[in-house]
Amino acid sequence: MSLRDEILNAPAVPLRYLAELNPRPNGIEKETSVYLPMEAISEFGPADTSRRRPSVELQRGYSYISNGDVAYAKVTPCFENGKGLVAADLPDGHAFATTEVTVLRPGSMLDKAYLGWHLQSEAFLSGGEARMTGSGGLRRVPDTFALAYKIPLPSMATQRAIADYLDRETARIDTLIEEQRQLITMLRDRRFALRVNVALRGTTPAEEAESPLPWAKTLPAAWRVVPLTSVAALESGHTPSRSREDWWQDCYIPWVSLHDVGIMRGVKYLNDTAQHISDAGIANSSARLLPARTVVLSRDATVGRTAIMGVPMATSQHFAAWVCGPDLDPEYLWVLFEDAMQPFFDSFQNGSTIRTIGMGDLKAFRIPLPPLDEQRRIVECLDEETVKIDSLITATERFVELSKDRRSALITAVVTGQIDVREGA
Repeated sequence: MSLRDEILNAPAVPLRYLAELNPRPNGIEKETSVYLPMEAISEFGPADTSRRRPSVELQRGYSYISNGDVAYAKVTPCFENGKGLVAADLPDGHAFATTEVTVLRPGSMLDKAYLGWHLQSEAFLSGGEARMTGSGGLRRVPDTFALAYKIPLPSMATQRAIADYLDRETARIDTLIEEQRQLITMLRDRRFALRVNVALRGTTPAEEAESPLPWAKTLPAAWRVVPLTSVAALESGHTPSRSREDWWQDCYIPWVSLHDVGIMRGVKYLNDTAQHISDAGIANSSARLLPARTVVLSRDATVGRTAIMGVPMATSQHFAAWVCGPDLDPEYLWVLFEDAMQPFFDSFQNGSTIRTIGMGDLKAFRIPLPPLDEQRRIVECLDEETVKIDSLITATERFVELSKDRRSALITAVVTGQIDVREGA
């Protein structure tokens, strides 16, 4: 009998009859236990077991996992991304996890690794996603879905053959994916180093001198270092009253806010915004319509995100803006903000605490100022050189996505018997 026939003829049994749902601990003797927040759980790979918390505290409602249990994240987007684990070699034999995971303890008829692979199959993931409840970022897969999910139950030998095959084959794919991810990291590091080097050294070799700037060791000796406010007008934004709906509805003036920080990563030109305001909104607030080619910089939340306005815009108070004068090319200032000054902006974040760049800090900014024609050559050089690296990064990222798709397809094909993995098949 083929594996497909065996699986098709095997009983499809709801998990409620094959596994215990969310088992509770008993007899925990250790003063502390391993705690697994969501970030410690990978995509059914090794978990980070370095965190510990008092066992007494963890027993009050946290999810309990012991060796041999299978757990999966039930909250979006972690569920869709396949976060979970087949617990093995846990310190002390157990751990506690965030309540945003569902834990299954397989009985004698169900191999734990076979169950783990089924939880990564298309049928389980698409079925769970379709049954999510809640709205926005708080959507979850109800535990009732797992209890009702029917899993084919071939012989234990077949279950283990499926699990062993997928362990081997996905390990090969995972190794390849990790190699490509390391290549992406290397390419991004090379890209960053290139952009900083050209921005702070220019397009032709020149005598260098020690830099007075904290974020640049040396600069071409012929370049000036000037206060940014001496070559660009500093502007700050404002938020018009939210109580005036007519200032915010059916409006046309782009208004840069924290809603735009996400799309500003690596983007040179910002041509539209998530929110718009009216002429009356500007007229009745401290906000000001700034001209196209103004350079904006996020002052808090995500410090250091930057872009060049493609059209006239206003900004919220979370952004600073510079209207460049005739001696400063906006694209060159953007390169300084986007790359060379990022270590400086990172200094405004201490651990999980982020402080706002105050107006005093902004007014104190100093920048290197090469001649205007050299600023433009720097921008042109970086546009030409980084596009080559960007193409390699895009191609490698695409390869990773295709490999992940192949991995998912393989899992589904094997657990449904489309590939016979048994010896001598």
